[in-house]
Amino acid sequence: MTINNKNMSKMVIAIALFFSISLACSPSGELEQEQSGSGTEETSRNIAFSSSDKNLERVFHWARRMALSYAHDGTDPVGYWIEAALPGRDAFAVRDMLHQALGAEPLGLSKHNWNMTYRFAENISESKDWCTYWEIDKTGGACPADYKSDANFWYNLPANFDMAFSSWRLYEWTGDKRYIEDPTMLYFFDRSFDEYIKKWQLEPDRIMNRTQYLNNHPETRDWFKSARGLPSYDELKGSHEDDYGAKSIGVGSDLVAYAYAGFTAYSNILRHNGETKKAEEATKKAREYYDLLHDEWWNTDINMYMLGKYYRDEDGLNGTGFISDDGKRPVTARSAVLWVDAVHEPDRAKRCLEAISWMNAEGCSYLPLMRYRCQWSEKAYDDLYSFLTMYRNEYPEVSYAAIEALVSGLMGIVPSASKNTLTTMPQLPTNKDYAEMEDVAVLGGHVTVRHEGNTYTEFTNNTKNELIWKAAFTGVHNRINVNGKYETTSQETDRIGNKISYVEVKVKAGDKVCAKL
Repeated sequence: MTINNKNMSKMVIAIALFFSISLACSPSGELEQEQSGSGTEETSRNIAFSSSDKNLERVFHWARRMALSYAHDGTDPVGYWIEAALPGRDAFAVRDMLHQALGAEPLGLSKHNWNMTYRFAENISESKDWCTYWEIDKTGGACPADYKSDANFWYNLPANFDMAFSSWRLYEWTGDKRYIEDPTMLYFFDRSFDEYIKKWQLEPDRIMNRTQYLNNHPETRDWFKSARGLPSYDELKGSHEDDYGAKSIGVGSDLVAYAYAGFTAYSNILRHNGETKKAEEATKKAREYYDLLHDEWWNTDINMYMLGKYYRDEDGLNGTGFISDDGKRPVTARSAVLWVDAVHEPDRAKRCLEAISWMNAEGCSYLPLMRYRCQWSEKAYDDLYSFLTMYRNEYPEVSYAAIEALVSGLMGIVPSASKNTLTTMPQLPTNKDYAEMEDVAVLGGHVTVRHEGNTYTEFTNNTKNELIWKAAFTGVHNRINVNGKYETTSQETDRIGNKISYVEVKVKAGDKVCAKL
């Protein structure tokens, strides 16, 4: 095991522990990580993966190599950043960056994630009607491909909600409190869940009657008239033949879903910071969006959520209607509601999962993890393997999504800083397979997880603190053997109602614990 000299004194005890449990580490020195006060430790370790299934290994090595090729070392004016946009722009878009973030974290790219998130937060402004930039390039400014001025820019309205949703997830993964305590971040959240909502008519009692053409300035020109505040990540715009002759698309169902997810995250952030009353108000608001999504957008005739609401003129006065989600759009309503956990009815969640058909590279990148979340492991496996030859698989989002699906889906590694827990749950192709993920960057340190089939797990805690390990297995099981002693299980269900059994075990820093059925 190779250790940087400056870490030597800190790691003496850990070395002895590693030797005692014969823990194999995988040093590389490629991505040294140093974030003062961030909750992350300086380290030269890098994630490694091995499996009896060589297809899984091929996917991992392709995804890791591809993902790291997009990570920049901090020499550009913008600082540490990851490409998260169309090739050639040397930029990161807010949607892409946020959706790549939890694939970047296991790779040790925490300082990249923080820098990019902060850059978006600091650029919210009243002159942009409380939007931030849609894309930031390596110079640190707005990408000129979709920004000309504060009156002329491209922006998708789910983004502000997504910033809160993803920032909470990043805190849960890293334990880095800057995501939920930094004054610039809090300013962004407070403006987004007040002025931004009012300015763009996104309140629960107004969102269904809004039109697309809001907040255009006298100097707003050309295509920015319809793109300055798009009401969906599907980038729905009026005057398209496939939008039923609509002149204005007022709202997409994914915007409602992200509003629910954003307010839920905002409530968690407020509660963490001791603002209990405001947190309760945010929770109530989240519920209003949830009810709106499930009462107004679910179509019982097609047994599916609708995609968008359109108007036949720009003022919303000449007839309205819903656009159905035909499964041929980039980021469909079906995947959006699942991605942000905005559907809690198992039958509807299963229907969405079954109905997802064609999507482009960005949309397809979501599929493996969403299927793993619902124990559709065989299909998730096929999806992952298809990434190797999929059209446009070089799009950055694909490789980062593959890493997240392998780590949090196949291996079931999901940390929670707020609960001081880390969950594992194997979903290997067969019980004859094994898979080991070493040195996964998480919660200010690293963990190693080895599954042998879907009935045995080893967990090594190489963070600096004691963790509660939630050792989970699919199905109903009354007992789980932990280090030779049987423990009574608890049960829970996944998104579509499948049963999961688990036990919770305290694991000290440096210890390894085994669990088996």
